[in-house]
Amino acid sequence: MVLAALLLVLGVVALSDDDSPTNDAGQATPAPTSSFSLPTVATTLATTSTALPATIAKVTVPRLVGLRLARAKESLADRGLTAKVTYRSTTRYSAGTVISQSRRAGAGVLPDTTITLVVAKAPPPPPSTAPPAPPPTAPPQRCHPSYEGECLKVGIGDYDCAGGSGNGPNYVQGTVRVVGPDEFDLDRDGDGLGCEA
Repeated sequence: MVLAALLLVLGVVALSDDDSPTNDAGQATPAPTSSFSLPTVATTLATTSTALPATIAKVTVPRLVGLRLARAKESLADRGLTAKVTYRSTTRYSAGTVISQSRRAGAGVLPDTTITLVVAKAPPPPPSTAPPAPPPTAPPQRCHPSYEGECLKVGIGDYDCAGGSGNGPNYVQGTVRVVGPDEFDLDRDGDGLGCEA
């Protein structure tokens, strides 16, 4: 822009020198004077430094595969590195052993770099192949077939009516229906009901 203005001014000045106007008397008229000044342009050049930036020493990543997790973390911390731990189920390595690392051993990295460690964990136990145990069942009661309404167990001795004059050793606690031979003599009046109150 400044250059274009400069050329324009120079062109006007050049024209005024070559074509001096004359008046009616044939005399040359003096060239018009102008108090035109060119604008001042300030330029600042960007400075560039030739000094090299400070160099940060790299740290060598140690070999961690095969180490126990605590030892691997310690080895990273000794070098100013950080550990991030993830776990994977495997039977190939014992639980707590590093099985892989995110940066290869011997690589140069900046201090405070995070190295991801994959650590073995025990796989879940395999599913049981044995069929499930059946639910416990109550042992079958062997009740005397001649009496209904209460189970009078077979093979445990004599039964008498509770509150009566019998000497047990077992007692019937309510009325029972006699539907077969009355082995325990509970229906004394023969009406089909024993131990009636």
